[in-house]
Amino acid sequence: MSACKKYIPTEGYTQIVKPGEMGITKLHFGILTLTPQTTFFDHSDDTEVALVALGGHCTLLVGHNGNKAYGVLGERSNVFQDEACVAHIPHHTTYEMLVGEVGMEVAVCKVESHSESAAVILAAGEIAPEQETHLRIWENIASSDLDVHTADTRVIPVQGEAICLYRSLDVSNRAVFDVTRTVDDKRTARVRLSNNDVLMLSEQDSIVSLTSEGGGYQLWIQPDL
Repeated sequence: MSACKKYIPTEGYTQIVKPGEMGITKLHFGILTLTPQTTFFDHSDDTEVALVALGGHCTLLVGHNGNKAYGVLGERSNVFQDEACVAHIPHHTTYEMLVGEVGMEVAVCKVESHSESAAVILAAGEIAPEQETHLRIWENIASSDLDVHTADTRVIPVQGEAICLYRSLDVSNRAVFDVTRTVDDKRTARVRLSNNDVLMLSEQDSIVSLTSEGGGYQLWIQPDL
């Protein structure tokens, strides 16, 4: 069934899950926390990378030769203010983040890919064309009276492998997911998430419903189905 891990905010990069762990076969997910006036450099290797700005901002330099992008990533102070800025970085491409006077927190999402797509840095609310990326990323901010069922596919995934980062305005609040395994005896389990929990859903899991206490934030990541 589904599984979850707690993210403890830590300076630098924290890998939370990778293929072969907790029912996940395709996705890599971690969180990068950068202090002011620092620099982070990495290489996408055999994966497509999506950088989701959770809070703060940086100057992002992507690529070399003909596949380059340059711009500012991040426009909000935290996940409850405005929509995310996202950068999509193709395989075998370098990227460097230059943080200014305010620190930055970034969700790092990866999936194996050899697609020759272009590097792109999106402004808040912009969405990359589906044919240009193998990662599906969206956010949801839930109110206290939210009671969602899978007919609303804009809020929760109905099928396929997925990862969800959950945050709450009040750290004592919870989100409750009813998750059904779509094979075997179709068992249903109730999963309770608290602040900074990361939920992993395998390809055999499907969310039946979601209830949130108070203000809750969800970042969803799925590989291209």
